[in-house]
Amino acid sequence: MRFKKYISIILISVFICSLSGCSDKNKQASINTDVNKNIEVTISSEINEYSPLMSSVPGIPLNIKFKENTTGENMKFHWITEQGTFLNWQQDNGKISVLGKDIKINDKKIYWSIDPKEKINKSSFKIYLKVENKDASKVIYETSIEVLQNKEGTFSIKK
Repeated sequence: MRFKKYISIILISVFICSLSGCSDKNKQASINTDVNKNIEVTISSEINEYSPLMSSVPGIPLNIKFKENTTGENMKFHWITEQGTFLNWQQDNGKISVLGKDIKINDKKIYWSIDPKEKINKSSFKIYLKVENKDASKVIYETSIEVLQNKEGTFSIKK
């Protein structure tokens, strides 16, 4: 009788241990190892101040910069703005596409501009960036910048 009890306890223990090795949590961890967990990202711009009336560019250029040697090939970039809109500008032919306030793209450069239909009454607002694993849509890194409206229609990125 004791022998059967010990065998049952051993079998139950082995069964429970084998279940923990098959959980979805471990699958997510293995997906994460495909991307550098220590990734750091910043948002930069080539211009200090932007006004749609006095500019040679369609908006504030926002560039994704990695602090280490990361190409961003396995990543997509989720941009969200509280005010204005995002644009794609093809410099070779001058074509500008309005993308919206909440977008996911693969390019490391995007433009922010005011939406002509929207009046921005705030003196500052945020633009958020979430870097996601392209295959799993899991957020790897998040950052944001603050945009200041210095005077009506003139914007700069807070340093």
